[in-house]
Amino acid sequence: MQIVRLFRSVRVRDEGAGAVAGAARARGLAALSVLGLLAAGCGVVRGEDLLDNEPGAGPTVVAPDAGALLSQARMLERAQARQAAAARRYGLAGAPLSPPRPPAFKPFLTTEPRLSRGGGVGLPAVIARVPTRARVVFLTVDEADAKDPDFVRMMRELDVPYSAFPTEQARPLPALPVAAQRTAICGQPDLRRREGGQRPGLFRPPFGAYTLDTLRMAAACGVRAVPLWNEEVFPGRIAYRERGRRLHPGDIVLARSDLRRDRHGALPEAARELLRTAREQGFAVGQLEDYV
Repeated sequence: MQIVRLFRSVRVRDEGAGAVAGAARARGLAALSVLGLLAAGCGVVRGEDLLDNEPGAGPTVVAPDAGALLSQARMLERAQARQAAAARRYGLAGAPLSPPRPPAFKPFLTTEPRLSRGGGVGLPAVIARVPTRARVVFLTVDEADAKDPDFVRMMRELDVPYSAFPTEQARPLPALPVAAQRTAICGQPDLRRREGGQRPGLFRPPFGAYTLDTLRMAAACGVRAVPLWNEEVFPGRIAYRERGRRLHPGDIVLARSDLRRDRHGALPEAARELLRTAREQGFAVGQLEDYV
């Protein structure tokens, strides 16, 4: 604040030049005000430096309540302790990594070439990976598997998000008549519950089977994206689509019950396999609906 003190040390020597002195003092006060505001913005302003400034010249800064901050910190600490205890209880080396803050704007989605069934205007994007550089993957399950109470309890205690997609249709959609396909797509609860366009219209065809007609009907029913999967996770193993046997930023993962084994506990086992692998490779599990 040496510049401010320099302004205060300047005196008008010519006592007879009142107009000049007044102008000089006005310029000095204006400069002091500007410097005071700049100093306040830099967080280094001191009371002795603003003696010549008018009160209320700058924005009022309200310090956060210390008690509220302390309370929030303690709540966060307790939540982390509960999550760490749950991780130990479920046989994990540590708590799942915290997902990054969701993007302010959702990324633009395009159908991957290998997933295309032909061109068309206004068709939903078919994706197996969300375009993002964040080290986050997305866990998805079939709706029937998501009703497993052990799986639901584990995800809640570990604070891990997931997305469940209906599997009411026992046959692949392309094997059904067009009218039946439309009923199967448009009748899904996720599409019926959309309110004011805020809920994204996500649709996953049973068994991942679809045609161009399927996508056209999905678009007519308000579907915006068709999230498939890039990896399948089973109890004790992960089936990777790409070489390298590694997860990638934005990968959509499908957790399955291994039909070759007893179904009891199969989905929690599969979820644990993903959580172990994700932590080892430095990935968090995010909420798919925050990105698509």
